[in-house]
Amino acid sequence: MRISKFIPYFAFALGACSLDSGAGRGEEPLASRTDELVGGRVPTEAEYPATVHLGGCTGVKVGPYHFLSAAHCFSGSEQYLSVTAENEPTTYQTLTISSVNIHPEYANCTACANDGSMSDFGYRPDVALIVVQEATPSIPEAVIDPTPVLVGDPVTLSGYGCENGVGQPSGPARFKVGDTEAVDPFELSGATSIPDGYVTTFGPAIDEDSPGLCPGDSGGPLYRTDTNLVVGINALVSYQIGSGTPVGNWHTRLDEESRYDVWSWLQGLLGTDPTTPCSDLCGPPEVFTSQWYSSSNLGTGARCFETTASLTSGNCGGFAGSRTLSINGVTQSCDGQNWSLPAKRNGGYCIQVSAGEQAWAWFTTW
Repeated sequence: MRISKFIPYFAFALGACSLDSGAGRGEEPLASRTDELVGGRVPTEAEYPATVHLGGCTGVKVGPYHFLSAAHCFSGSEQYLSVTAENEPTTYQTLTISSVNIHPEYANCTACANDGSMSDFGYRPDVALIVVQEATPSIPEAVIDPTPVLVGDPVTLSGYGCENGVGQPSGPARFKVGDTEAVDPFELSGATSIPDGYVTTFGPAIDEDSPGLCPGDSGGPLYRTDTNLVVGINALVSYQIGSGTPVGNWHTRLDEESRYDVWSWLQGLLGTDPTTPCSDLCGPPEVFTSQWYSSSNLGTGARCFETTASLTSGNCGGFAGSRTLSINGVTQSCDGQNWSLPAKRNGGYCIQVSAGEQAWAWFTTW
């Protein structure tokens, strides 16, 4: 999480975690953001099920292959995304990343003085959309709300971060939510850039009944209470030095009236499908995930298979006449000899089988 000293009684976090004496913000490695909401409650399984744990940050599924999180959680060069919707995570699904889309004004802020101030923070839309290659049908999708949040609107914070305050001991990550309402940004900061960029809420240091963010909640969705509508992404928390108690929470605005119209930027990305190994080759593919796979009898029709598993080789047999098998467009011999695999294509392999004989033709991978 990001942390910077601001005034003597509180500092900022939610992206970095090294407190400096100046106004600068550091970056904490993603892997160390392992710690849930300060205050709040553990939700039922039916509440906000699109919220996911990303290992060190939180995120939300907003499309069949699309996960929304905070830009400061990603460098843009990641190849895999570890995702789980478990309340207390024990297992993760590893997804192949097709693209990490960080808002261009976060990566290169044209209005910033680059002085680490709250004004600079307000100009940076801390949001990223990650597109993966594998579908996750067991995780439902949330909807991004284009309507601005007004002061006094009921909202719900969510996340998998620490729950005892910044810098305080915390147990294993678990999913928590907390109901509160949006407040006037100027009650937390005098920076005029904040209102167009962020929805703000009080932490328990100001209102003991309000929840607060903590490292690990980064990228978590802010919902309209009791709905599936996402109106913000957790970006920053101010907290009391010493106790670590949150003072205020900042959530990146996603609506169509936000600075840079973040909603339209996201809609453009959500309208694109991921690039997969079989893109432009064949489809719809039959997807397999294990390195060890057997097709069984292929029948006589054309078939298309796709995987992002790390294969070492494979072979095929029972092919007669002009029937062929190709991997990423490269024809393979089907006489029982082991394959020499071509280079991966879009993170994996596309196996195409043409129509023909015999019905008992087969292939296997390992």
